[in-house]
Amino acid sequence: MFFCGLDVGTSGVKAVVFDEKGSETGGAYRAYSIQVARDGTRLLRGQEIWDKTKEVLAQAAAKTTGKIEAVCASSFGEAFVALDAQDSIICDPMLFTDRWGEKEYLEAEQKTNAEEIARICGLPLSPSYSLSKILYLQKELPGVYGKTKKILLMQDFITFMLCGETAVDYASASRTMFFDARECVWSAGLMAKFGLDKRHYYTPVPIGTLLGTLRKNLAGELGIGENVKVVAGGHDQPVNAIGSGLQKGCAVNSMGTAECITPIIGAMLPADFIAEKGIPSEPFLEKGSFSCLAYNQTSGLLVQWFLALFAGGKELPYDLFNSNVPPVPTKIMVQPYLMGSGTPYMDSGARLAVTGVDYGVTKFDLYRALLEGLCLDQRLNISVLKEQNVFVDRLIAVGGGSKSRPWLEIKADILQIPVSVLLVKEAGALGCAILSAVAAGVYRTVEEAARNMSHIKETIPPNPVHAGFYREKFDMYRELHSHVKKESAFAVDGAKV
Repeated sequence: MFFCGLDVGTSGVKAVVFDEKGSETGGAYRAYSIQVARDGTRLLRGQEIWDKTKEVLAQAAAKTTGKIEAVCASSFGEAFVALDAQDSIICDPMLFTDRWGEKEYLEAEQKTNAEEIARICGLPLSPSYSLSKILYLQKELPGVYGKTKKILLMQDFITFMLCGETAVDYASASRTMFFDARECVWSAGLMAKFGLDKRHYYTPVPIGTLLGTLRKNLAGELGIGENVKVVAGGHDQPVNAIGSGLQKGCAVNSMGTAECITPIIGAMLPADFIAEKGIPSEPFLEKGSFSCLAYNQTSGLLVQWFLALFAGGKELPYDLFNSNVPPVPTKIMVQPYLMGSGTPYMDSGARLAVTGVDYGVTKFDLYRALLEGLCLDQRLNISVLKEQNVFVDRLIAVGGGSKSRPWLEIKADILQIPVSVLLVKEAGALGCAILSAVAAGVYRTVEEAARNMSHIKETIPPNPVHAGFYREKFDMYRELHSHVKKESAFAVDGAKV
């Protein structure tokens, strides 16, 4: 039996087909363009995302020797598409990293407080969530908002286009900032405070819910066959965790443009901790289960920027730099924030800082120091989670950064825990296939399917020789942000002069 996982990202969409043992049988990828507004903000095109999704689905299916039983999609969590009464797109997805709705968010912030949002939604107060963009649509584009009949988060938009059913999974709904994460229902109190129309939003369901079957005309268009089941996917980070196997004590470490560690936890983190540290608690497989997200929002972006700066060209020389990483730790200290920090500082003004450079330092020394800084940042997040009795005993690395052997070795040494990689490259698509296999009745539970379909390729153990050095370096790293905070603020303010 075959199952198709769709991973709808901010820059492109992948479709990968797996069998019931987790073996990859075919895949396809399409990038899409980004519309840049005059103020530098970026907008995706919902129709292009859907068109590219159809292309990869058809191509992946054509490479598969048997019938696809089910399809499921994961996506970035906050962005949404607005549809009118004829189900035409009237508002394209606004990226969470852009400044759409900042003014409206500041107005909404006066109606609530950080403790209330953390207690109800499991989130820190932030303009990056869906609320600010919805309020922007409501107040800045009232003509469009007045015609809006459906507001669908990205994976729910894809699901609707596949089968015609409207539903939203718990984890994605929690990224709106007006969803009750404990009760897994829309928060009537918050929606009233923010003036939202509850008719725009649809029934929340557990991730992996069977929603319907592929539209008949679409099945014919794509050459897939009829009666293909359509399954509710979810926010990409929890789906990555499913794809990594859900092994006890392990957390998936997604190493893409942003870097995120996603442990599975038994209960929501305390509201004061969420508000202070910015680490959200998202509903996971069912009501009462949660994942939490600790992240650096510009991890892979920082590496890309560095390589473009020091060796720019048509293609970034990842292999050249990875093959020339010095074999021993460096004393160069790096604060690895290119455009603000993620957790636990949540400092939008934080910027890249490098100390300890002298005349003899090479670009390869700097590259290692950069990777060390990113790994020290994850050690900081893991140490903060440990204070809440969330323990990470092993990481399973996925995404583009997991292809860098030196990065993985440095990570294992700095964290002093094993770091594994999967046999397949696309954990998000595999997570969707796992959900599909359960919905199709091949496995009884998501945990059982994950054990049978997710396989470790290799595990890199930590080198104990470096443990003492990195313990000392981490102690200094913990102080770095407070030491350079004023300089970062000066740089940010200076850009406005």
